[in-house]
Amino acid sequence: PTLTLYAGYNEGSRTPTAVELGCADPANPCKLPNAMAGDPPLKQVVTRTWEAGLRGGNSQYRWHAGLFRADNQDDILFVAGQANGFGYFRNFGQTRRQGAELGASAQLGSVRLSADYTYLDATFESAETVNGAANSSQDANGNIAIRPGNRIPLSPRNQLRLRAEWQASGQLALSLGMLAVSDSLARGNENGQHQPDGVRYLGSGRVPGHAVFDLGAKYRPTPALTVFASVYNLFDRRYASAAQLGATALTANGNFIARPFAASGDNSSLLHSSFQAPGAPRTAWIGLRYAF
Repeated sequence: PTLTLYAGYNEGSRTPTAVELGCADPANPCKLPNAMAGDPPLKQVVTRTWEAGLRGGNSQYRWHAGLFRADNQDDILFVAGQANGFGYFRNFGQTRRQGAELGASAQLGSVRLSADYTYLDATFESAETVNGAANSSQDANGNIAIRPGNRIPLSPRNQLRLRAEWQASGQLALSLGMLAVSDSLARGNENGQHQPDGVRYLGSGRVPGHAVFDLGAKYRPTPALTVFASVYNLFDRRYASAAQLGATALTANGNFIARPFAASGDNSSLLHSSFQAPGAPRTAWIGLRYAF
């Protein structure tokens, strides 16, 4: 009655998107897919997922521990074409996402505590050549080589969620939560070998790890009416949700300079940096909910 063993298998697929089909011809590569074309068809991506684990507990506490592996066959990747800086979508091979999940929750009087942790190992399982013009390890054609085992960008290995909920009274409930993620690779750094030199390459080529907190409250003056309020990113933490390597015309000081190395006789090289997508700032909501 206090222990459950589980195992499961799932197989699903997705069809290629219109953008992927619109740039799938190696004879007609593109920089940015922005038009529909009669290019060669792409195979659908098939995902096979295995999972197994344990669950246990009683009315006061619950816990779970599990392992999972998901393999994508015929995954679709934007690969490098023959022309420098151009590429196209194609079925290139296999990617894998595997890891472990741990979680626990407990009811301590009027307080409920919970914690969930996920370890994710997301990797390419097939070799490929992709555009890496902003990567310091690029070859003479501006490409980088992906090897089996290289990490997939924007996939943090560690994620932790903590939450505390307090039933202050029969009508009022308060909650505090935290989400923390570790760093991950930026797009354009698929081989994980980008190294900034402070001259031609700026930025680490990674998305820094971060932690954000949220605060919530619910008040029920009547059984049908609920007043709720929540604050996301309670401490207004500045963080990045994604990143990508690319060329920039701005120096580290924010000055515009289109050809930064012209003075040394180099009119072709560009300055490269890590572009970061900012996370949401402190945000608050308040509302009413009425159940008829």
